[in-house]
Formats: sequence, structure tokens, C-alpha cells
Amino acid sequence: MDPAPGPLLANYGLERLRFLKPVSPGASIRVRLTVKQKRAARLPDYGEVRWDAEVFNQGGETVAQYDVLTMSARPAA
Repeated sequence: MDPAPGPLLANYGLERLRFLKPVSPGASIRVRLTVKQKRAARLPDYGEVRWDAEVFNQGGETVAQYDVLTMSARPAA
């Protein structure tokens, strides 16, 4: 299944990746993404978005944290 089209154009990096607890094969995880920073890119049609990503195990414990760097289309003015 493909995701619905949206403004996200590309993921171009991860920063500050930390694995805090082990996760066993077959375990359920969930991820919470929060916009941390938005800024204009070099081209006016694009923007850069930094996301705070937090990964949780089935018990609700944080097992990993990192920043996701993305390029997105800017809305038409």
C-alpha cells in the first residue's frame, strides 16, 4: 500500500540517533514524530523540516530517539 501523496519530497538524513533499550525480533513498536524546526531551503519552492522521532516498545518505554531531516514542498502563496 502506498501512502497518500503529500508535501514530503525526500528524507535526507538522521542525526543524534541513540538506541536506548534493545528490541526483540517480532516486538511491536510505535513512532512519534514531532516537528522540531522548519526553515526555507535554497530554492523558494522547498523547505527543510527537522523532526524529533521517538520510538516506543509495546510497554511504552522509549527505545530510540533521533532527528529526521526532510525536504518538503512549500505551499503556494
